[in-house]
Amino acid sequence: MSLHITWLGQSGYLLEDVGQRLVLDPYFSDVVARVEGLRRLVPPPCPAAELKPDALLITHDHLDHFDEETIAAIMQSAPSCKLIGPSSVMKHAGKMGLAPARLTPLASGATLTLGGITITATPARHSDAAAVGLLMQAENILFWFSGDTLYSPELARQILALAPRAPDIACVCINGKLGNMNLTEATQLMSELWPRLAVPAHYGMFAENTADPGEFVAACARLGQPAAALPFGCAVDIVKFLRHQPCEVTQ
Repeated sequence: MSLHITWLGQSGYLLEDVGQRLVLDPYFSDVVARVEGLRRLVPPPCPAAELKPDALLITHDHLDHFDEETIAAIMQSAPSCKLIGPSSVMKHAGKMGLAPARLTPLASGATLTLGGITITATPARHSDAAAVGLLMQAENILFWFSGDTLYSPELARQILALAPRAPDIACVCINGKLGNMNLTEATQLMSELWPRLAVPAHYGMFAENTADPGEFVAACARLGQPAAALPFGCAVDIVKFLRHQPCEVTQ
C-alpha cells in the first residue's frame, strides 16, 4: 500500500494513492485578504500549478475553498483534471469559463469512483446551502473531510448511513466561526462518529478565524478518542499515521 496525505492549509488536502492524485479545497492565493481583509498567516506549501491532480474536489463556493486563482492555475497546468463539487461549485466554475466536459457535479448523498477511490458527498450545514463533506475510500482506508459545517445532533448518523463503517480518519473543522463548529462541538461530533483517528482542520490560516489544534487533540484524548494534527505541507504515510508511528514526512 502506498497512500499519503498532505495538509495544504485551512481545509486543503492532497491525497495520493498509487497512480492517483486528488486535491481538496486548496486555498493558495491571498484573495480573502483582498476581499475581506484577512491575510494568510502561512505561504502556500508549493505553487498551485505544481499540484497537477487527476481531480480537484471543492466542497462549497466560499473564497477559502473555491479559490478562483488556485483553481485556474491547477486546471491550466493539468489539462485532464476534473473539477468535482456540488451545484454551487458547478455554477461558479461555469462562470469561470471552464469547459462542461471537465465538470462533474456531486450532490449530498451521491457517489462516484475515480480509479480505485470511491467518493461520497455527505451533508453539511453551512451558509452555502449546497455545501457538502466528503467520504473517500482509498484502498482500505476510509476518510471523512467535513468541509465547512455547523454541528447538528444528526450529522454523525447521516455520515454513517452513507459509509460502510466508521471512518479511519476524520478531518473536522474546529474554528467555530463563519458557519463552522467550534472545538467543543467538533469533539462532540467525534465522540458520535468515533473514527480511528480525529484530525483538526480549518485553522492556522487567518489570525481572525482560527483555533488551537492542541486543545482539540487534548479534548478528544479525555474522551478516549485518538486524535492528532497533520504537519503543514508535508506528505504523511497514512498507515504509519494511523498507528501513531513516527512518520517520515517529505516536502
